Amino acid sequence: MIEKIGYKAVLVYPEFDTQDTFWSYAKSLKMYAPAGEFGLAKRLLPPLGLMGLFNHLKPYYEQLILIDKNIDPRPLHEFINDADHVYMGGMLAQEQNLLKYARQIKTAGKILIVGGTAISKQSPLVDIADHVVENEAEGVIDELLLGLRNSNARKYYKGGITLPENFFQPDYAAINMQNYVHMAIQISRGCPEACEFCDIPSRFGKAYRVTPWKKTEQAFRQMKESGWTGQVFVVDDNFIGHPKKALEVLKNLYKIGENIGYHFPKYTELTLRLADESAIMAELRHWFHKAHFINGFYGVETPNTASLLETNKRQNLRGERTLVEKLNFISTQTGSGVMLGMIYGFDHDTTESVQEFIDFVNASNAPIVMAGLLNALPCTPLMTRLQNEGRLIQASSGNNSDGIINFIPYNFSIQQAEQNYLHILQEIYHPPVYFRRVMRHLQLIDPDLQSKHRENNDKSGYLIKILSRKNALTYWRYLPEALAIAKSRCGFNSAGYQVIVAEFFSLCGQYTHFRAQIDTQREHLKRQKYADWQQRSWREQLEIKVHRQAI
Repeated sequence: MIEKIGYKAVLVYPEFDTQDTFWSYAKSLKMYAPAGEFGLAKRLLPPLGLMGLFNHLKPYYEQLILIDKNIDPRPLHEFINDADHVYMGGMLAQEQNLLKYARQIKTAGKILIVGGTAISKQSPLVDIADHVVENEAEGVIDELLLGLRNSNARKYYKGGITLPENFFQPDYAAINMQNYVHMAIQISRGCPEACEFCDIPSRFGKAYRVTPWKKTEQAFRQMKESGWTGQVFVVDDNFIGHPKKALEVLKNLYKIGENIGYHFPKYTELTLRLADESAIMAELRHWFHKAHFINGFYGVETPNTASLLETNKRQNLRGERTLVEKLNFISTQTGSGVMLGMIYGFDHDTTESVQEFIDFVNASNAPIVMAGLLNALPCTPLMTRLQNEGRLIQASSGNNSDGIINFIPYNFSIQQAEQNYLHILQEIYHPPVYFRRVMRHLQLIDPDLQSKHRENNDKSGYLIKILSRKNALTYWRYLPEALAIAKSRCGFNSAGYQVIVAEFFSLCGQYTHFRAQIDTQREHLKRQKYADWQQRSWREQLEIKVHRQAI
């Protein structure tokens, strides 16, 4: 029997500092989706980390409440007045609101514990919170809870690498699922790759650790029993980081679907190794389809070979196929869509390579592209290098689609980087090229992967809004081609036909969000004033320094 350490704990998930992020879909959800229970727009994903902490804390408190401020506008003081402890977690892209609520909570005289990937030794939250937890909390949480009970908890806890059987498991009853568009689950942690800009290996290790499959089955079963039938984001660091273990995961996911009587449509993050010509990757592609993965998010980063080598992204250069051919091959083999993570701003990038970036994206079959400027994040080799070179100028916001670079680029200025970024967005989300990628996508996806999901979840009201609101004329222009593809592939008004048409409308809705992002970036540049040093590349600044020393 676990001894209680308090009557009530409140878990707080702050708003993201800006709604104009790639993953928020804030503009689209506000415009097309029905509002959540508190009148605000739905959010794409729930606070998965806090849902796991909620589950772990249940034996320690009589009352637990999880508040997601992204969907709940009610004043925080209504919930924390009688709380013994307040827990708060989030990412770097939530730091300003983490700080805001931390001050409110401490002004109310409450004991505050903060964790999540926003936490590092340099975080300003360290000076405000009573207790902070960096990296994986599972290995230190019970020590912290014992310290809270005995009034001798330390200020700072740094979690190590957690055994997978001890991973927090989310309690989906902690939230109202109807406030979200997708659900989420994490099955594995860790990534064996060594990309210079990525903090995953330093935070969560290079070893691929997998949740025991029975616990994963419990999570999917709870989702199903709670009435969820929509998409599930498998938020793993690199789903195929260990191919043999990943194959076992896929087979278990198929088994889970059979056991619970429903195969959830899923998507995840992985690498282009899935396109390798090895026997293990061929088997992975087969089971990726069989386990009902309808999309994958691939860290392509750049078509610039020198930049891929610079950032140690060698896995993208394996084999004889080009990057575009790999993406097309993955969709052909798996029936799933491809989404791209793209970055501009590597030392080997130039203003001239912008067009190569644009041409690559527009030649692909990926409608959705998360394009961002390179940023140096805490706990990355990139940050260490740039600090040593004297090029780091500010902390990253953690929002990789805000159009702001936090260091001095090598071959172009900060001003040029931000202007080039706007140009990239405009060119990859220009209607003719975006919808050309959409049509390639519609030709390749397997409608059978989504048919049951689409039948259960489509809402005609969405279609009316999409065809009558912002950008509606653009959507009407491309609708006949989408209908023709659906008819030629599946026959008129069949289940497959309806899937393809629904996918087209979904991508129309998402397009509204991306166009709004472009408007936001354009306004940012209009307001921006650049100092002289922000108008010179690092190479130019070095040349000036050498010239002055010579004089």
